[in-house]
Amino acid sequence: MSSDKYRSVKESIQLFLPPVVGFSFIHLINLMIKYGISFRYILRTLAILIVCIIGIPFRIYEHWRYKKKIENFPLVDTPIFIIGHWRSGTTHLHNIICQDPKMGYVTTFQSVFPENVFPGFGRWLFKSFMKLLIPTSRKGDNVKLGVEYPQEEEFVLGRNHHNSFYDMWYFPRKTMYFFDKYLLGKDATAKSKANFRNDYYRMIRKAMINLNRTWFISKNPPNTARIPALLEIFPNAKFIHIYRNPVMVLLSTRHFFSKIMPPLQMHTISDDKRNDMIYDLYRKTMESYFEHKDLIPEQNLVEVRFEEFDQDQMGTIKRVYEELGIPGFEKSRETFEVYAESKKGYKKNTYKVNRKLFEEIQENCSFSMEKLNYDIPSNVEVTDD
Repeated sequence: MSSDKYRSVKESIQLFLPPVVGFSFIHLINLMIKYGISFRYILRTLAILIVCIIGIPFRIYEHWRYKKKIENFPLVDTPIFIIGHWRSGTTHLHNIICQDPKMGYVTTFQSVFPENVFPGFGRWLFKSFMKLLIPTSRKGDNVKLGVEYPQEEEFVLGRNHHNSFYDMWYFPRKTMYFFDKYLLGKDATAKSKANFRNDYYRMIRKAMINLNRTWFISKNPPNTARIPALLEIFPNAKFIHIYRNPVMVLLSTRHFFSKIMPPLQMHTISDDKRNDMIYDLYRKTMESYFEHKDLIPEQNLVEVRFEEFDQDQMGTIKRVYEELGIPGFEKSRETFEVYAESKKGYKKNTYKVNRKLFEEIQENCSFSMEKLNYDIPSNVEVTDD
């Protein structure tokens, strides 16, 4: 089979198998019943359910085999949370800091198959399966992907309970409902809070055991709007907020979501509704951050301007380590530099937009332009077409 034909087959299979394949079967069925499935995604739904059923005995085995080890693992009480709206540079910042050998993180494999993390036939089977199917780069921004690469933990939080905002990828019409419920904690009960706390503890412990690390670092854009809930669980947590010119963020988010959502969704959603959702999501995420960031003790928060980070990556990482009291920067500097150098050829997306769209974006981010002290970016070409 030619490489082009193999790539085409691989991408076709990927359309049927989003990260939800690693969910609890019962929870997955409950989600599908509660939010519904569009008819055009019936085949995708069946494929997801088949993979999920295959995984049941392996999930049971890992739970039974490693239950005590997970429960007895000491909890990391000062996790580091990298936060920031999607497309603000969170991934690159996370990937660099994860080169520090003491930093533990959720891998891409754990994010998809969170109950097959430890040695066993299940891990071998599903990791082999993932290696065959995972694309070499992420649709929408060309960021390299791999089963052991650092990943967002939001996918894991939805495996057994209604905890994850990333249900929005599968049921996009409910995005703002999920935002209010899972990020702002609207109508949260004592039980739902306990489930969220216990799921977070378990996820972090499994990540630390899996990689044999001592300090957990998270990169999870939804956490930008979840500060009160995180502080309730981890009062000593440290936060790195990375932010970028809001116009660039919204342009990039529109492009990114348009590429990422179709292979994952089980609902249909129009382009116009998706774009309206992106604006609402941006506004509510940033408003929540501005409202709650003062809850974080001053010594536990560092704010990073993406444009400055892009120009001086090592200087920025050094400042983060110093201000948050994280030891070991000099010891890991060479490793950081090697990784950063390897990414120098990465090509950022460029944007040429019509004036109507540009004005629409400006209207939806003017409040944060002022708060974050940004002007209109000079590297966006605006046309009258």
